[in-house]
Amino acid sequence: MAQDTYTLAWILPYVRQALRQTSNFEFRTYANALFAQLEQAQVQGIARFQLGQYSGGQTYQYDAMPHELRALVSEAFFHIFHKGYIAPAAPDSHLNPPPLHMFNVTQRGRAWFQGKEPLPEDAERYMKFLRERVPALDPLIEQYVIEALTAFDRDAHFASAVMLGAASEKELYLLTEAVFLALKDPKKKSKLRGLLDRRKLLELFETVRDTIQQGVAAKVIPYTDSEGSNTHLMSLYEAIRVQRNDAVHPMNAIVSEDSVRLLLQSFPYALSKSEELRAWCVANPGSL
Repeated sequence: MAQDTYTLAWILPYVRQALRQTSNFEFRTYANALFAQLEQAQVQGIARFQLGQYSGGQTYQYDAMPHELRALVSEAFFHIFHKGYIAPAAPDSHLNPPPLHMFNVTQRGRAWFQGKEPLPEDAERYMKFLRERVPALDPLIEQYVIEALTAFDRDAHFASAVMLGAASEKELYLLTEAVFLALKDPKKKSKLRGLLDRRKLLELFETVRDTIQQGVAAKVIPYTDSEGSNTHLMSLYEAIRVQRNDAVHPMNAIVSEDSVRLLLQSFPYALSKSEELRAWCVANPGSL
């Protein structure tokens, strides 16, 4: 595979895969595991030493790799170090300074390396994954998510939470409109319309969730459309709650990188499930 532009976002998925089964390592171990992943992906410039060539104990021809790639391998290493995914190995029993040639994967690092969701740092692949799961992606939601990813990449976690919360809120309104069409009881329709007009988000969310669950219990909504709906809808509402409470309320003002990362990673699945429910409601008016 030809690679003209080497970026941190491009290489991080390979780093995550390379260290997935590792708990402690040296830089050489990290580099060789990463080169193996790049070799498997047929990245240009990755070549092994051939039989009979002097390798100095190395597997890959490091000096023959593009300079940009070699620099990026180092940059990616210090990126995961800066993020706290790895740390120098623990000191010995005499509490001498930690050995700076040996590194351990931290608890948060294990969670990151084991993850399979699209990385928020890799906006291009993230959006590709999102569009694959939601082909008819609402343009406003798409713009909110792109800006959430941009803010996250710049460590602007408050801004990222606000953008993701806005995307989730937009989806809740879209789903509510669809549920409104699927209702047959005039009183329920009137209540839902009132909540929607007044933007009473908690009551709106609870009413939509309960209506869907009642449809599931009555076996009106098929299992294929409803599977996991409660969890995914809660994920959408959690993103809205973080946006409205934690990110913009001056008495809270606490938004962590981890909380935003988790919301970003779950968002494609939550949005996909919400869109499945929305499509069913639109196709089945007056059925709930």
